[in-house]
Amino acid sequence: MNAPALVGLNCCVLAVTAAGAAYFGRVRMPRPPVGRYELPDVAVMYAVVVAAPLLYLVLPRAAVAIVFGLVLCAALQFTLSPLTGGGRAWAVASVSVMTTAGLASANRQLAVMVLTDVLLAVAVVGVANMWVQSGMRSAHAAWFAGALACYDLVATGLTSLMDRFADQVMGLPFAPLLAVTQGDPPVALGLGDLLLLVLFPLTAVKAFGRVAGLVAAGVGLAVSGTVSLLFGLGALTGAFPLLTALGPLIVLQHLFWARAKGGERTVAEWRAGSPRPASAAVSTEPDPELLRALESAGAEELSTQPSEGDWLAVIDGRVVGSGTSPGQARRDAGLRGFGSVPIVRQV
Repeated sequence: MNAPALVGLNCCVLAVTAAGAAYFGRVRMPRPPVGRYELPDVAVMYAVVVAAPLLYLVLPRAAVAIVFGLVLCAALQFTLSPLTGGGRAWAVASVSVMTTAGLASANRQLAVMVLTDVLLAVAVVGVANMWVQSGMRSAHAAWFAGALACYDLVATGLTSLMDRFADQVMGLPFAPLLAVTQGDPPVALGLGDLLLLVLFPLTAVKAFGRVAGLVAAGVGLAVSGTVSLLFGLGALTGAFPLLTALGPLIVLQHLFWARAKGGERTVAEWRAGSPRPASAAVSTEPDPELLRALESAGAEELSTQPSEGDWLAVIDGRVVGSGTSPGQARRDAGLRGFGSVPIVRQV
C-alpha cells in the first residue's frame, strides 16, 4: 500500500487529536439544552452508529450526500460558534458546505476530498468537546469504545458491511471518511475511529489529568501507526477493524486510572483545577479551605451570614457567593463579578 499516504493519514490523525486538545483547553462550549450525557445517551449513540450504515446502504448516493452535508453543517456551526459567534458560525458553515457541494458538481474530486477532510476534522473536534464538556465521563467513553469494538469486529472483520458502506460513500462530498487517497484500496479512516481517537484523550484529561490524556493520545496514535505499518508491510491488505484493537485498550486505561485516582473528576472540578476527584479526597476533618473562607468572610463579602445547610461559593480561600443551593451560590458569585466556576461547599 502507498507508504507516503499511510504516513500522511497518521499525520492527519495527530493534527486532529492536537486540535481537539487545544480547543478543549481554550474554549468553553455552552451546555446543550438537553443537559449532560449519561449512560443511556451512550446507548442511544451506539444504536445510531449501528443503524446509520444500514440506512445509508439503501439510500441513493445523492440522498446520502445531502444527509451528511446537513449533519456536517450543524456540527460546524456549534463548533465555531464559541469562537466567532452564532451568526458568523452559521455563515461560515453554510458557505463551506455549499462550496464543497459546488466543487463536487464540477467534478473536482481532489478538492472535494481535501475540503471534506477539513470539515470532518472540525466537526469531530466540536462533537468530542461538546460530549466531554457536557459531562461525558471516562466510564461512558469506555463503555462506548467497548461496544464499538464488538460492532467493528462484526461489521468490518467478519462481514462485508463496512466494505459495502465505504464503496457507497467513497468519493461523495461530506463522506464520513478521513481519506488521503481514493484508490483501490483507499487510504482512509472511518468517522467512528477518528472520533474515539480524539474523544478518549479529552475524557481522560477531564477525568484524571494531563498525564492520562497524553497516555490516551499516545496509545491511540500507536494503534493507528501500527496498523498502518502492517498495511505498508503487506501483512494487512483489506479493511481492518481498528476499533477492535483500540476499544479494549481504552477500557483498560479507564480501569487503571479510575483505580489509581480513586474516581473521576466532574466537569466542574476540572474547570476549577481540582487535582483529583472529590471522592478520592474525602476526609472526616473539616475542609481547611472552607474554614479559611468562613474566617475571612465579612459583611463586605456577603449580604447575610450563612446558616447551617447553606452553600458557599469559594475561590482561593475566599467566600465569593452564597445561596440555599449550589446553583444559587454560583449565580451569586457571578453577580459579584466572579465568572469562573467556583468550588461550592455546604456549610
